[in-house]
Amino acid sequence: MPLEARKDGTLVFGYLDPVSNDRARASDAVLVKTATPWAAELRAERFGAITTCDIAGEQRAQVVPHTSVSPVGIDSLVGVLLAGEVTIEQNGRQCALSPGDFVLYGGGRRFRLDLGRDYRWFLMRLDPGTSTLLRQTPDAMVAQELTSSPGGRILSSMLVELADRGHRLGPLSKGEMGEHVTGVLRTLVREYAGRHTPPAHAHRLLRVLEHIDRHLTEELSPARIAAAHHISVRSLHALFQHRGETLGDHIRQRRLSRIRQDLADPALADVPAYAVAARWGITDPSYFGRVFKIEFGLSPREFRRRSLPGRYAP
Repeated sequence: MPLEARKDGTLVFGYLDPVSNDRARASDAVLVKTATPWAAELRAERFGAITTCDIAGEQRAQVVPHTSVSPVGIDSLVGVLLAGEVTIEQNGRQCALSPGDFVLYGGGRRFRLDLGRDYRWFLMRLDPGTSTLLRQTPDAMVAQELTSSPGGRILSSMLVELADRGHRLGPLSKGEMGEHVTGVLRTLVREYAGRHTPPAHAHRLLRVLEHIDRHLTEELSPARIAAAHHISVRSLHALFQHRGETLGDHIRQRRLSRIRQDLADPALADVPAYAVAARWGITDPSYFGRVFKIEFGLSPREFRRRSLPGRYAP
């Protein structure tokens, strides 16, 4: 990945945005400031729609975004401390981490990352769908450490194991593991966003979620869902707002999850991908292809090719 020695530090880019060889266009460009020329081992991996970089170094270092960073750059990052000490500061909030802790922060915002000696820092760039969810709960985006909650401890264990063993997985397994990690993270963020949800609202939301799962193959307009639960459309949307996502996002993600299962089913190998999508309520082929790739990091064609080697049907 490209490095450029400068008077004020080392410019590093392309570690989370490997398709970019142009530092002016790279969304992950950072400036690493050290007392001596910076040296570290970096290993980049891709897990479906998420990209990661395992960074290990011996020098104390301070990392800040390059001056060319813009709000349209990397929206959502997860940093996991595997060894050493790390402190991150963003928007006036400072967070100190110990090994095993992870932190959420916005890569497209100004931040300062202080790395102690003999550190190992596992950095993850999240998929667009999770970034959208985090933008709806902005407090969770700003140097927020969530490891101490039960869900946070589960996610921490997954991230540590992913950093240590993920590179040994095959391409399809990497994609699936990325989905699992993303799912747990989304659950954690929704739990964080809805921590003040009244019990009565939580019970009603659970019934709505179950209703949606039972009727994914049918029309799921807000009016129809609201009528089935004797609430107003406005109240329905408010339930999901407390959850930290929109009704439309939830329905789309649930449908895409079912479609993904069917595309990997050998018994359905001869059914065209667009027909599988239509069964689950997504009838526009071009829209389906676009949102599937955003959600899972692969086109439906490529996902099916990897899932059903030798039995692929377009």
